[in-house]
Amino acid sequence: MKRRHVLLAAAVLIASSWSEDALSASSPLHTLPLQGDIWITGTIQRGSGKYAPGDYTTILLDRPSASPCNDKVVTDILLGEGGTPSPTLLLPYLNRRVPVRGRVICPNSGIQFSPRPDVVFPVW
Repeated sequence: MKRRHVLLAAAVLIASSWSEDALSASSPLHTLPLQGDIWITGTIQRGSGKYAPGDYTTILLDRPSASPCNDKVVTDILLGEGGTPSPTLLLPYLNRRVPVRGRVICPNSGIQFSPRPDVVFPVW
């Protein structure tokens, strides 16, 4: 019985010593689906002019994923409604980690996520 506890403790120590990069490099990226609503988790951030001019919000994903729009790796996604960036979308959750339900869309500007603001909550 003690041997099992020792093996379990050793496995936990080894797993915790691996870096996030090492784990993500060994596992393939999942492509975000385009059809239907999905749940994603990440941190809501204010845009910095990287994806669109002016003020907007993005979600910094907890895990990198592959874009269904162009097969590139995405770490953060522009939030918008119907292909248009929205400066106040999910602004009450700024700098907070949240799960949010919505749809991935592919407007001409690249990948975008259209969340349902009534189905979002902070995670501590």
